[in-house]
Amino acid sequence: MRASKIKKSYTDYGGNGDVFILLHGFLSSSKYWNKIQPLLSESGVRVITIDLLGFGAAPKPKQSRYDYDAHTQHLDDVLGYLKISTTVTIIGHSMGALVASNFTKQNPGKVQSLILLHPPLYKDILDARNTLRETGRLYRFLLDSKYRHFGWIFMRTFFRYQLGRHTRLSREKSLKNVIEATEIFGELENVDVDTLLLTGSKDRPEYRKNLKNAPMSSRVVLVEEDVSHHSPVKNPAMVYGVIGEFLDRELVKS
Repeated sequence: MRASKIKKSYTDYGGNGDVFILLHGFLSSSKYWNKIQPLLSESGVRVITIDLLGFGAAPKPKQSRYDYDAHTQHLDDVLGYLKISTTVTIIGHSMGALVASNFTKQNPGKVQSLILLHPPLYKDILDARNTLRETGRLYRFLLDSKYRHFGWIFMRTFFRYQLGRHTRLSREKSLKNVIEATEIFGELENVDVDTLLLTGSKDRPEYRKNLKNAPMSSRVVLVEEDVSHHSPVKNPAMVYGVIGEFLDRELVKS
């Protein structure tokens, strides 16, 4: 990937402390972190927000499968471009949490800590597809209707400040090849780095149901708060506090 395209994919806020990589969720962009990033930067860590492949200012290659390999390769390309040789802490929200978890599985030596905020917790492809389509008529229309293109034009027109720039391919393939093809429970069972999993009582009820009796690595710290899926935007102070408590616990342990 050309360096000029990689350079547009991230914002490095500087700092001399540990490196924190922030990955946004589906249909969003690195702007999603506008309320969390200042809190982290003020603590002295080096914060880098990255647009996922196909979203925001990141490249949107037409030939990409937008699967786990493509998304993790994009993340690796950015880290390589920045010449980051130390281990990093990755914070991912929603689909960004899925990418972060998969990247850690593929590159355990590059990740110091993993922080997963509201990842989609589906058991398998069928569970994901059924749950998404049972959300309501609008979801089914946007996902499956042959006229869905017009629905997304409407969404981009009236919700342009909430939606990151993307293409039909990056949207539909990321949904199919990342969210619906999730491997999150297998990764949580086998993860070998200290991991925070934050869920919300106002998240999809299927997530809490699927978490029950799910095998987890001893490295996973599970926290549930009385918040919705978008707590990094609606409750940034709470999220920052949970992250800080987790990291303090890990520092004490080490």
